Amino acid sequence: MKRIFTIHLMLRVLPVALFIMLFMLDLATKEPDGMEMRLCCYLLAAAVIYIAYPLTRDDPMSSARFSAVCSLYYLGAALALGETMTVEYLFLLPTVVFTLIYAVRCMMCKYKEPSAIFRKDAAWCCAEEDSRTVYSFFILASCVGVITLVRCDADAMVMLAASVFLLVLDILLHVRAYSGRTIMIGERKERRIQTILLTSGRMSDAIPEVDNAILSKSYRRIEQFMRDHKPYLDDRFTMEKMADTLKLNKVYISRAINKFTSKNFRQYVNWHRVLYSVELMRADPWLKVIELAFMSGFHSQVTYNMCFKIFMDETPSDMLSRLRLQKPRPELSKIEVKLPPDEVVPSSRDEGK
Repeated sequence: MKRIFTIHLMLRVLPVALFIMLFMLDLATKEPDGMEMRLCCYLLAAAVIYIAYPLTRDDPMSSARFSAVCSLYYLGAALALGETMTVEYLFLLPTVVFTLIYAVRCMMCKYKEPSAIFRKDAAWCCAEEDSRTVYSFFILASCVGVITLVRCDADAMVMLAASVFLLVLDILLHVRAYSGRTIMIGERKERRIQTILLTSGRMSDAIPEVDNAILSKSYRRIEQFMRDHKPYLDDRFTMEKMADTLKLNKVYISRAINKFTSKNFRQYVNWHRVLYSVELMRADPWLKVIELAFMSGFHSQVTYNMCFKIFMDETPSDMLSRLRLQKPRPELSKIEVKLPPDEVVPSSRDEGK
């Protein structure tokens, strides 16, 4: 089966593709003099797109639009780039503007609903925003440093050293996007935070009790909806969408799920996603883990692995290895399609009749 193409995958591939395109365009149209300085600009362009990558609950479409606009601009600027000094105005200064715009946008989204900052599940979102702020500062500082080097007519070795620094920054940002980590705190601490968020199923006592009959009826409707329509396959599925579809109060949904499954809404949805991925494994154990994650509604392989380990007490790779021993990979050359002897395959002309 082919690898599943998603917006998240596109946002991880786009910075690398942009850098390669800019570099190849430079080799084809520019003089070799000053290539170290232009290489810095291309690495900064890739870094700007990396900081827009959504790690968890961010809307990937807004990041995709931002990345697409930036990429188109940088490609146009590379085509228009002539003299050395125009780099400062066509590449470096717009990079500062792009980074500031994205940082301001993130801060506005973060404080748009002040009450959300104090929710139990806001800890990881705050860690993501803090990591974006730090990386934005690195990109801005790097851009100002390159502008200073251009102004001072720095020699090739200094510009090459700056390029190496920016390459390391791009590698860190790529690891951050691919692994879903902030890279700003230890991996064990990140896993601990995410595990707490996934396993904190207690609800506030401030919500009044609901009659058990109503909860039971609500839960049956929820389960029927999840089995028949599989809304959890949408990675942006929320309780608000379920409430609008079923015409149920969100309090009833939360209480019903908590009472009959001892899970909160997010755990409940991820539980269904994991069960669905197990069905996919048993149907085709030769699928890749990242394919199973995206096909089951998860937006990252990291979250999928963590949820699978919590609910199934083993990793997806372990289960796949066990299932693959029971069901060997079929050889395509030996697969033959046989029809019953009396059955005639209708032609397209017959179907038209």
